Amino acid sequence: MAAIVLAASACSSQSEPQGTRGEPVTKFALPHHDEAELAEQRAITEAMPGKIDPPDATWRATKAGAVYGEPETKPLIEMACNDGMVDVTRNVASDDGAKALFAFVGYRGILRLKVENDGAAWHGSLRSDDPMWIAVTGGPFYATVAGGGKVISPASSIASQVITGCKPEADATIKGAPVDPDETA
Repeated sequence: MAAIVLAASACSSQSEPQGTRGEPVTKFALPHHDEAELAEQRAITEAMPGKIDPPDATWRATKAGAVYGEPETKPLIEMACNDGMVDVTRNVASDDGAKALFAFVGYRGILRLKVENDGAAWHGSLRSDDPMWIAVTGGPFYATVAGGGKVISPASSIASQVITGCKPEADATIKGAPVDPDETA
């Protein structure tokens, strides 16, 4: 114990270089980068939470909504609007009836969607006006579900449009919406 005290006191008794005593931060100049170089670095770091996986995957609009995946293959993720609800499918087989959370992790939030597997794919739905969709609409994200690996997606206006453009039909009630007591009377 005495050795530790002596070592600690020896460190504190060394004199500091003149001009640094009492200064909380050492000052130094950062190297200058031109604006084009800085913009390129920002674009790379803000583009997505890692490399697109798979590398040739893209978002494509469909009649029902949007799909994400490589051309000429079964989509990794499918989104469709269904009367104010966004239906999501992750095409990965699991035990029929298995339940899990399908996580969308973005820069601006995390959405955990309850899903169930039908033996061929995970399926779940969430109201289109749920604020947690910001995980998908707010920029790049990755999506993961049990046994499905991680799908890394760039920001997509196509996927965002499915969510933000999804409205209930005029004569319908969104599933899960609070019931207006005046309408039931």
